[in-house]
Amino acid sequence: MREWIAAVTAASVLAAGAMALTPKGRVRQVTRLACGILCALAVVSPVVRLDVDGLAAGMAEYRRRADEIVDEAEQEARYMDRTYIEQRCQAYISDKAAEAGRPVGDVRVTARWDEDALIWVPWSAAVDAAYDGALSAAIEGQLGIPAARQSWRSDG
Repeated sequence: MREWIAAVTAASVLAAGAMALTPKGRVRQVTRLACGILCALAVVSPVVRLDVDGLAAGMAEYRRRADEIVDEAEQEARYMDRTYIEQRCQAYISDKAAEAGRPVGDVRVTARWDEDALIWVPWSAAVDAAYDGALSAAIEGQLGIPAARQSWRSDG
């Protein structure tokens, strides 16, 4: 800031001196134009000295950070989607068992990312109850979890 004030002051003093020494007429008009340009350059000198490389680096850093934030948000959304799918499937199994009059204990469903469909799909189920063929068939039919990826507290 001090440098800018000193530059504006020096340009003003130099312009005033040049104007005082210049005779009247056409030469004075040209001198006035030159002094005006000099003073204008002194006033806008901070903008002229704009660090374009620094500005570009700052914008690149801003862009990198924005991309990081977007990636983090996408990961969080995918996690939330996965959790929602797992919880809904667990509730389905518990409700289906209760409807059949055979309530189950803890139910755990694990979802897996399907690269082709780009969605979470139920992958496996662990049911804290004795094996129930009808419930197993419902899990396979409605949730797409085959009997091979179902685990039961005790088979039988």
